[in-house]
Amino acid sequence: MIQRIQTVYLFLVIVFSFVALLSPVGEWTVMGETVAECSNFTFAAYGPCASYSSYGPFSLGILLILVMMLSLLSIMLFRKRMRQLRLTIVSTILLVGYCVTYAIFMYKFDMALEASAPDENLSFHIPFVAIFPFLSIILNILAIVGIRKDEALVRSLDRLR
Repeated sequence: MIQRIQTVYLFLVIVFSFVALLSPVGEWTVMGETVAECSNFTFAAYGPCASYSSYGPFSLGILLILVMMLSLLSIMLFRKRMRQLRLTIVSTILLVGYCVTYAIFMYKFDMALEASAPDENLSFHIPFVAIFPFLSIILNILAIVGIRKDEALVRSLDRLR
């Protein structure tokens, strides 16, 4: 199980998703002072933007939790490669959905904050942790390639018997 490279890729997906889940994914500043922060479950605005209140982007957190659970389950199914392949593909689709949802939420929050404080010079900062879901997509694709190679190897050995 551990000696297979796709297990390492899937484990890194779990680690990256966990770190991204606990970290802030967006920050708005005015002259170096933070006026709003967004994490995977909450959105908070203070200072001149405090009049804007919104529900938290909890769907981002739910998607990351699902990706972590699917990746863990996929690691456990190392003997059932086709099921492991399907779960990894679903996990990749969920990560793409996370990235699209992230972009939509950040755009929506940015437009709303600019509308609530039009005279302020808002700037949006993306923390380094926000690229972890994109890296997880790449790692999932590498895991899919590894699973397919394993399946091809097993099938070729079955033909030789």
